Amino acid sequence: MSAPRFILPGQWGRVNLTNETSMRKSIRRLTEQVTGRKEELASTRAELRDRFLKAAEVAREGGASDLYTGLSIAPGIPLPAWIAVFEMEIGSTDFAALGIEKLREVLDAAVGAAPEGGETSREDIASPTPIHAVRHTWRRSRLVSEGDVEREFDLIEADYWIAAAAPARLAMITFTTAYAEYEEEMLELFDAVVSTIRWEVAADVREEQRS
Repeated sequence: MSAPRFILPGQWGRVNLTNETSMRKSIRRLTEQVTGRKEELASTRAELRDRFLKAAEVAREGGASDLYTGLSIAPGIPLPAWIAVFEMEIGSTDFAALGIEKLREVLDAAVGAAPEGGETSREDIASPTPIHAVRHTWRRSRLVSEGDVEREFDLIEADYWIAAAAPARLAMITFTTAYAEYEEEMLELFDAVVSTIRWEVAADVREEQRS
């Protein structure tokens, strides 16, 4: 099954979490994208590789298939944001046979309420394959240590649970940003990204459906 794809504004880096080799290759390419290949930036590249590797390992252990990191929303304007894509396995034949209407009801009931202090919204996305999304958003604080210095950051998180039918597919796309002071604008940006989702069915699956 192919993964959901979407359009990202500005400049982003992608880490392919399929396996260890692809993950490390993506991170090496990403650090060179950020710093270039100048020898005087070798220590900076090494530090960035370590940071990206730690984040990628956590995402991969959590079941993510892809990890994206925001670099800039426009030239000279940084974008401290991350996106993790999680594809869900659906093992029930009966569930796979459900249409989008029933699938929407199942997703709404299964996802439930947002974490304490969070909010929930729902949206139907116009796509070649109809997609239904449930969004949970909330704010949390994270303590980050850099040597002897500790700083606390407010983060905005948004989980989009998405469902598509024929065949039935489920995924979760998690957005995180340190631009907590621009919560409304960042959520508008994340909504806009999700609205561009295209979740094509792989050729072998289409062929199987026809037979």
